[in-house]
Amino acid sequence: MKKLLLVISVILMLSFALSGCKKEDSSTNAEQFTDNLTLGTGLNSSNLFQLVGEGTTFRGPTVVIYWRLESKDDMAGSAVNIKLERQVNGVYALQQTIPYNNPQSYGHIMLSTFPITQSGNYRATGILATPNKTVATREFVVQ
Repeated sequence: MKKLLLVISVILMLSFALSGCKKEDSSTNAEQFTDNLTLGTGLNSSNLFQLVGEGTTFRGPTVVIYWRLESKDDMAGSAVNIKLERQVNGVYALQQTIPYNNPQSYGHIMLSTFPITQSGNYRATGILATPNKTVATREFVVQ
């Protein structure tokens, strides 16, 4: 029974970490948030709101990239779209836009993953679906 509760607890923690989170939020410390998209290779096991293996170069060609989108404005429950573009002949071409539902009605941070199956130069853009606001963009390479 204890093992089952432990497993359920871990699953719940990962679900919340991969979908959304919130730092301490009040009008006095709102300036601590920035518009930023961070990429990494996993989650920090002692703080599931932080990425490990942060960087812009990943070994592939098939790789799962963890992302952390932080918005200086409260996301207010908005879904997040990650627009993925791949550089072809020196120009970025849209590969796909991946929608992520936000399980919270507040907060400045959201985390999840997306897969890349081809090597190349990419650009990821984090967009709040409502009001269709680009928060941050990050270029990266899959080798």
